[in-house]
Amino acid sequence: MAAARELAGFSQRELAERLGIHRSALTRVELGQRQLDALELARIAELLGRTVEWFLTAPAETLASRRAGISPDQDVQRLEDVLDQVSRDVELLSDVGALTLAATGLQSGVTTLAEAEAGAAEARTLLGCGDGPLVDLQAAVERLGLLAFSLNLGPGVIDGGYLRTDQVGVALVNGAADAGRRRFNLAHELGHHLLADEYTADVGIGSGRSEREALIDAFAIHFLMPRASVRSRWAELSGEWDHPRQRLIVLEAEYRVSWSAAVSHAYTLELISRTETGLLQVQRPTVGDYLEVRGVRFVQELQPPALAPAYAQAAMRAYRRGVISADRVVELLHGTVTLDDLPTPASDAHRSAADGRRASR
Repeated sequence: MAAARELAGFSQRELAERLGIHRSALTRVELGQRQLDALELARIAELLGRTVEWFLTAPAETLASRRAGISPDQDVQRLEDVLDQVSRDVELLSDVGALTLAATGLQSGVTTLAEAEAGAAEARTLLGCGDGPLVDLQAAVERLGLLAFSLNLGPGVIDGGYLRTDQVGVALVNGAADAGRRRFNLAHELGHHLLADEYTADVGIGSGRSEREALIDAFAIHFLMPRASVRSRWAELSGEWDHPRQRLIVLEAEYRVSWSAAVSHAYTLELISRTETGLLQVQRPTVGDYLEVRGVRFVQELQPPALAPAYAQAAMRAYRRGVISADRVVELLHGTVTLDDLPTPASDAHRSAADGRRASR
């Protein structure tokens, strides 16, 4: 309960005062040393913007805490708490019949880099998007059964996490990262979603977590920058730009990836040497570089708060039907709308029309 209280912006003292109980009593509740009766639980749920069921069910397990290479100073719990709340909001909209999304998966698991690349190609085939730059990644992954959210969790929080609710996947990326990194993080979570990885199914047995994450990373970069497409574009740019850095600036902007991802992938595809890779990694482009190279512009996708389109539509649909309140839909939409932005619910509109007909008689 402490995590829900903190996410709602209450100190322990503030919540205790709102509940009309002593702070020590609330401390015992949070430590599991004091039970709540039904009325107390309902009141706490109301104040914290949760359902009673939220406190009575175990949270879904995320992949964030399973990641390899997480540094000790990265905040994993913050992402897990927010991802858990988002997934419960998704379940709420599903339960009231406002949200439906078809599930999608790939045929096989992944145990090699070649299989990861093949999985990326298969995912693109499912999208019917060819092998060129993939724009509007958030909408694309939704067509593959993944609801994607980008929220600003702060620079010290882990990049992203994924979990599955029934057959629908939910991905949360930390919007504090730059645009290219956000896209890579989302493509990574798509890999977890599509490849039935070892944390959600019995595939890849025998591979460690770091090896598994490397395979998911390989899926992500080949999904964003398919080998044949990048090689072809590199050849075209070679006739225009002599220096590989200039070509990479164009590739980075066109494929909408981070600079480090573009450089590393160029090395993987044997377009640049190891020495060039080391030099280029520290020569990050400036705004002037983008302008000089044909005025290319880096599009800021997944700018937080960015909500899955189907989720946002479902929230408005539930509100229109009178299933959820105006305050609740503003909360579900993470402040992207205000109370003044909301239309009149259908139930209120019908009631007003009926009152008008009665008044005219």
